[in-house]
Amino acid sequence: MKHAVSFGVTSVQSNDLGAVVLGEKDKYFKMFCKIYEEGKGLLRYHHQITFQSPEELKEYAENGELVKGNYPEDSWVTLGPLKLFKDGSLGARTAMLENDYADDPGNRGEERFDEKYIEDLCKAADEHGMQIVTHVIGDAATNSVMKTYEKLIKDGKNPLRHALIHCQITNRKMLENIAEKNVLVMYQPIFLDYDMHIVESRCGKELASTSYAFNTLDKLGGKISYGTDCPVEGCNPFPNIYCAVTRKDLKGSPAEGFYPEECVDIYTAVDAYTEGSAYAEFMENKKGRIKEGFYADMVILDRDIFTVNPLEIKDIQPLLTMVGGKVVYEKK
Repeated sequence: MKHAVSFGVTSVQSNDLGAVVLGEKDKYFKMFCKIYEEGKGLLRYHHQITFQSPEELKEYAENGELVKGNYPEDSWVTLGPLKLFKDGSLGARTAMLENDYADDPGNRGEERFDEKYIEDLCKAADEHGMQIVTHVIGDAATNSVMKTYEKLIKDGKNPLRHALIHCQITNRKMLENIAEKNVLVMYQPIFLDYDMHIVESRCGKELASTSYAFNTLDKLGGKISYGTDCPVEGCNPFPNIYCAVTRKDLKGSPAEGFYPEECVDIYTAVDAYTEGSAYAEFMENKKGRIKEGFYADMVILDRDIFTVNPLEIKDIQPLLTMVGGKVVYEKK
């Protein structure tokens, strides 16, 4: 928490305790809440939670922490969505693709969990009013999970805000469908720093040109939030914002940006990190804006993020971080 607030992070949505098996979950949730009860918590924490079976989810929802836990209104700790994993990563060639990897014929990635398992868990979550967020990187993984979500989404409405995490390899048709169904996409722009150097060789130039499509999905009216994917990446949000705005790696290449038509402006990028992330946890009416009646969660930066040279965005540092009106970090 000390590390996160030093980078200006005031809220996290994470799967740290949620991955513990059901028999141990309640104990660890109590341990975590105790940190906050003792005044040691420094930021708002929204739990993503995994389950081994629909039965385990049902037990949690009907007899476990979801009904027995103590989470008063405006608590800094909240219980969040079911977290699922569909495939692996592009770097390891385990992301699920519709076609063979261009540089590894015969390989289309690995399915982490099959469709029935995903469908059964999603149905159980939906029946208990739980949001679902699913790790999908390859286009085949996204298409598969979207088919499951579409069985839960009625008349194009997605009231539980079921979401796709990463959603990296896409084509235009997929993006249009995601936007039409109001499925939230949780992007991590920092992945471009590495992936721009491999995506064309893995997927081919045509598919690469419509992937990491931050601008296209935004223009289609898609629901978008940005995150850091810590601890796979660092929890510093500013390199993420830099990658979204410039489409360059952290060394400043390529000079013109990687498929620069997918660059977003700085206001769009900051919105995705603030208002978009608040929307992801149904909190857009309480945080994500400096506004009367909203939480006093804010940062003071060492330069103006809206006017600075875009190449400097990655180097921005917070001078002060405030959560709920309490100063939780101040640069010495």
